[in-house]
Amino acid sequence: MTPGRGRLARAFLLLGASGGALAVLAVLAFGRTIPGTAAALAAGLVIAALLAAWKLVDAMLLRRLGSLAAEARLVAHGTAESRIPPERYAALAPLPEAVNELGEKLVQAGQRVEEAVAQSTLRVEEQKGRLAAILNDLHDGVVVCNLEHQILLYNRGTLALLGLRGGLGLGRNLLQLVMPDPVLHALERLRRPQAQDIPGAEERHAQVLTAPAHGEALLRGRMGLVVTGEQVTGYVLTLSDATAELGTLGRCDALLRDATEGLRQPVANLRAAAETLADTPELPPESRAEFERIILEQAEALSARLETVANEYRGIAGRLWPMADLDMADLATLVAFRAARGGRVVTAATEHVSLHGDRHSLVLLFGHLVDRAGQEFGVRDFEIRAEPGTSRTYLDLSWSGPVVPADVLAAWSEDRLEGALDGLTLGDVLQRHHSDLWSEAFGEGRARLRMPLAPGASPLPAAAAPALAGARPEFFDFDLLHQPLATGALGRTPLDKLGFVVFDTETTGLNPSGGDALISIGGVRVLNGRILTGETFDALVNPKRPIPAASIRFHGITDEMVRESPPLEEVLPTFKAFVDEAVLVAHNAAFDMKFLRMSEKRAGVRFDNPVLDTMVLSRYLQGDDGAHALDALAARLGVPIQGRHSALGDAMATAGIFLRLVAMLKERGIVTLDDAIRRSNMEVELRARGHVF
Repeated sequence: MTPGRGRLARAFLLLGASGGALAVLAVLAFGRTIPGTAAALAAGLVIAALLAAWKLVDAMLLRRLGSLAAEARLVAHGTAESRIPPERYAALAPLPEAVNELGEKLVQAGQRVEEAVAQSTLRVEEQKGRLAAILNDLHDGVVVCNLEHQILLYNRGTLALLGLRGGLGLGRNLLQLVMPDPVLHALERLRRPQAQDIPGAEERHAQVLTAPAHGEALLRGRMGLVVTGEQVTGYVLTLSDATAELGTLGRCDALLRDATEGLRQPVANLRAAAETLADTPELPPESRAEFERIILEQAEALSARLETVANEYRGIAGRLWPMADLDMADLATLVAFRAARGGRVVTAATEHVSLHGDRHSLVLLFGHLVDRAGQEFGVRDFEIRAEPGTSRTYLDLSWSGPVVPADVLAAWSEDRLEGALDGLTLGDVLQRHHSDLWSEAFGEGRARLRMPLAPGASPLPAAAAPALAGARPEFFDFDLLHQPLATGALGRTPLDKLGFVVFDTETTGLNPSGGDALISIGGVRVLNGRILTGETFDALVNPKRPIPAASIRFHGITDEMVRESPPLEEVLPTFKAFVDEAVLVAHNAAFDMKFLRMSEKRAGVRFDNPVLDTMVLSRYLQGDDGAHALDALAARLGVPIQGRHSALGDAMATAGIFLRLVAMLKERGIVTLDDAIRRSNMEVELRARGHVF
């Protein structure tokens, strides 16, 4: 009972007691004329009438006012469409209409504020978009963290380096994703007082060599501090894949050892045999012949060893050269542009073919061949094409004219390429691409130069894989620079400072204990009161059983749609990795959690995260009189639902509802996670509902 209702009830009781007392006084004063039984009956009737009046006032007025107050709070946090149905509270007219008018004015005021904020932040959003585009185009990974190692910003390069699907997780601890010690050591070095006093940019950065927590790659990083005013508030870490580079350097070390230690003994043997022959000219013919045989054998072994070292060096040099996948159409365009400066025309006869090589040196090579052939044979018009072979792709430069003689082509291979670094020759480019060059007749009266090249491994843009589902990734949440990490004090952390994953499921039916199974899981991350639309999880699951027609009419997922989908044993660990340590939120969470927990053992995961239920929170805020279904609640709070009865669509709607409820909870003094769990009695609700399914 509320304090107001309690005071009113006490007033009615006091009034009843006063009426009874008056009846008793009347008996005493008029005892001779009024029978005692009649006086007692009158007193009882007075008290009974007042109690009946209290019951009527409580049922018809006070309880209805309580429901009206709960709906008024929803209107205060809703949109222009959020209204109290006047017919439901006809006895309280015109209060519902007045509340609706206040709600409309509140919405109008909010809209004016939103318009002002939108105008003032437009320029910031434009700058944010430019920075996001720049970060996404970087090949290296970029991560910004606060001093508690929570991720504030990242780009798609980071996802690729860490081997992650979907979002990385703003607010997630970076030390859970990479080997932590190198990162901690670098940050400690940079934060030493003496490091801050050293002038110069280099001393403000530290090199980091780490690795993904669940991978075998090696990551080279460079760390710099984020300084706000005079205070260090975080750090920036750029990452690149150093696996191949460090492997090549290791092979270089081994090759250097082979070229020194491995050659030491053959050289010593040669020297000893040669010195013996020189110092003892009187050696018998048989002994001299033996020493000469030793010299010959050691010379042959030394020659073979040197050839092996040279071949391995050429292979290593090729790996160190900046190779990448490239498009033949782009290469042809650059060669044609370069040739046009010399008055020659190069036509591309091939469209999009993927190649692997160094674009710059290949352009220089073919540009030089055009110049040489033009000068040698007076040719002006050339054609360049790529012809895919069984294991190599052939780059052909052809013209109408004679074949290039082998000795001429050998002389060209010694030419230095104009614009190349370190005096690179045509032969050097061929060697670093593990390729060769020859000339042959090609059709009637035509000749061509042919160079085999490795095909590209990645698809061309026309066949590129679709981008990750959802809007562009979320990058920014610099409020976390000042937020403490919620470890060890999770329950005392304010709700608007926590990380949540709002999720929903679709199933074959409503009876998990009877064999129904998950067929879809969708989730979205919520952090610092923001729905991160770029950090979503959306997966179909093969239930390994037919989907009933009644369920298909509900969610539209058919057997054909899930036939090629992974089973729950594969999807659930991925979803758990997405959730990590976030607080889970769902509407009617007991139903969804029942399906998850029944599958934990089979999938080898455990969902022991705290759970909040928007339906339970709504019942606490609104009471039992309001409608708490997802559609009804979304309509009353002005939250749009896109993709109803899809797991991700319902999760997005639930996230919008949850943020409105958090604001309403704060007004009731429900601030922390512990407050919300205690007030909604979540554990009791989950156990109680678990018996139903």
